[in-house]
Amino acid sequence: MVRFMSIFTTLLVVLGLTSAKPVPKGTEQPVVTYLGTQGPILSSGAWTSKGIVYTSGTVPSRNGSIISGGIEEQTAQVLKNIGVVLEEAGTSWDYVMKTTVFLANMSDYSAMNEVYGAMLPSPKPARTAVEVGQLPGNFLIEIEAIAAIPDK
Repeated sequence: MVRFMSIFTTLLVVLGLTSAKPVPKGTEQPVVTYLGTQGPILSSGAWTSKGIVYTSGTVPSRNGSIISGGIEEQTAQVLKNIGVVLEEAGTSWDYVMKTTVFLANMSDYSAMNEVYGAMLPSPKPARTAVEVGQLPGNFLIEIEAIAAIPDK
């Protein structure tokens, strides 16, 4: 009896998987495709769904080139780049709920934190900061953000 139930359950799962049809993503909100900082590394953009914006990892580039300077300048540029993406999506830093900061070197944390704290509105979003060792370009920081789109 147990073996029969096991076979029957497996058959139901297989039939369910083969008859399942993918559900297309809703088209209620546009995909944000800001690529003003596009260069060799795709560095900006986002996806919106159900009133939430998920930004891609954003790097410190302007007009396709990584900006010069240290962690302070690069942090400021990343935050500006994300701000443009958020604006295009119909939101702002005021509605950011969570960020993830990727640092090439954790010794840059204090300097990054000063710029981050000075540029972002309070209350600050929840944040995770990690050292990744090497980022896929000649830059020191990459940040991604999750924000709500306010009701109009």
